Amino acid sequence: MPLRAALRLRRLFSTDAAPAPSRLRNLPYRLRHAAVPAARAAVSEYLHSTRCLPSSHADSIAAHSPRSLLSFLAALPAVPGTLPTAELPAFLRRHLAFNPLNELPFFLESIGAPPHAAVSAPRSDLMFLADHPSLLGSVAALAHFGFPWSRLGFLFPAVLFGVPPDLISARLAALEARLHRLPRAAIIAACLTFPSLLECDLSDGDPLVKDLGTAFRSLRSDLGSSNDIDAFSGVCRRMQMFYDAGAELGSIGGLVGGSRRVFLEVDEKRIGKRLRFFKELGIVGKELGRFLLTNAGVFDLDFSDAVISVPEYLHRVGLADDEVDAAVGKHPYVVGKNRLENLPRVLRAMELEHRFLEKISVGGESLRYLTPDFVLEDGSFDTEVERAFLDGMAKVKAERKAKHVDNKLEFLKSIGYGENEIATRVIPFLNSTQDLLQERFDYLLERGVEYKILCRMLSVFPKVLNQGKEIMSEKLNYLTEELGYSLEYLDCFPAFLCFDLQNRTKPRYTMLRWLQKHGLLKKILAPATVLANSERRFITNLYIVHPAAPKLWLECFSSRIHMEYYLKNMS
Repeated sequence: MPLRAALRLRRLFSTDAAPAPSRLRNLPYRLRHAAVPAARAAVSEYLHSTRCLPSSHADSIAAHSPRSLLSFLAALPAVPGTLPTAELPAFLRRHLAFNPLNELPFFLESIGAPPHAAVSAPRSDLMFLADHPSLLGSVAALAHFGFPWSRLGFLFPAVLFGVPPDLISARLAALEARLHRLPRAAIIAACLTFPSLLECDLSDGDPLVKDLGTAFRSLRSDLGSSNDIDAFSGVCRRMQMFYDAGAELGSIGGLVGGSRRVFLEVDEKRIGKRLRFFKELGIVGKELGRFLLTNAGVFDLDFSDAVISVPEYLHRVGLADDEVDAAVGKHPYVVGKNRLENLPRVLRAMELEHRFLEKISVGGESLRYLTPDFVLEDGSFDTEVERAFLDGMAKVKAERKAKHVDNKLEFLKSIGYGENEIATRVIPFLNSTQDLLQERFDYLLERGVEYKILCRMLSVFPKVLNQGKEIMSEKLNYLTEELGYSLEYLDCFPAFLCFDLQNRTKPRYTMLRWLQKHGLLKKILAPATVLANSERRFITNLYIVHPAAPKLWLECFSSRIHMEYYLKNMS
């Protein structure tokens, strides 16, 4: 390739030489570098001089709304190419003098409100901030107390639009009195994390305020008289994670002092993982916070690299041998190696999570079962299971991309499947990404399908998860609402979710209902009987009910996809 052509191709694909955003093509290229600073100054001046906003508010809005500034510049009429750079600010001021600014998007972006937050405003069609009666007063009350402008979005819209300014000031004063001797940074962090503190009046025995006061005072030696909002916000966010996991308000504060490191140093992602891990093991939400904070050492454990082998690991933990063997015989897809972090789903698939929880519920020494050292003490595993798994994976990877195969294996292991031959047979039938598979699996759980039923269903009909949530929702609704069966019916006939609803299930049941309505059929047959038969067998059964039924089925009820084919064969 010639050098000149190679350089041209390199420039074409280079991100460093990317052109200016197309939305600014209305500006001459030489003005673009000065356009945003000039727009920022012009908008600030407009908000202060024309709209009579305090200069501090105007500067904050203009300084923290880059996307809105770009949109404002992109909407300008074409700027003359001869316009000197020094005259650009005056050009923008003249434009604003005749074209009022839609202030709400600028304001919402500046306070850190989520995109498209304007639809949450009481009147999103109003352009000017002054048109929202209490908004500017509420902002002024919060800013006067010390709330950072760019974080006011945490209080949008309930507080900013729903609480009058005088009530905000009164509630802040009451909160400050309840949390006396604490810096304002602590109060601001608490309100940003828990907006309900400003949305409602505080009662004398408010459990959240009690928790916050106890927690902050327990950490006083670490936080000191710090006025760092981020430090206090970190404590509040961690407390919120325990509340979201099911801990009761008022139950956390007294435990903070004994587990200071959890609220000051431990990464929030790790806290979230540990909360999910033990919640999936079956610890009741009300007890979860107390259990973890009285056994804070669990936050130091690293589950991701520790590998267990089922059922060998469960035998070593001390679960009854006959119980484990019976569970493995009923759920063979859990056998083989898996990561320790997937243990709750493995146990859930085997219905042994409560038995395992009994082993560790006392805490202390019993938690050694979850340490990597305990896992590594005995590396025994079933060599036949591993050999069959490796052979199966080699065959699957020879036919498909290895990366996709590994991602699907990780999904199966995350729901409780082990590294075994069953997993290698399921993987080729899974056609979606790991995230989509997990999303659809979780959706079926949310709809009420039992975990054990769903895992067993995938071992036989993995194509269930290749369907979108909307399709699965229609099929579940038809099973429960139209046919009157509970979701437990999927345990004996999981294939129901694999049949086409429009071309098989609905037409056949419409035909059977017609026969029942006219007294030709005493009762509607179960889905396993109706759907599992081939089209030819179904027509034969109709003929047994009445000789004229097949003709009616083919002319009125049968799927259009198959109608012509079967009409030709029947003739």
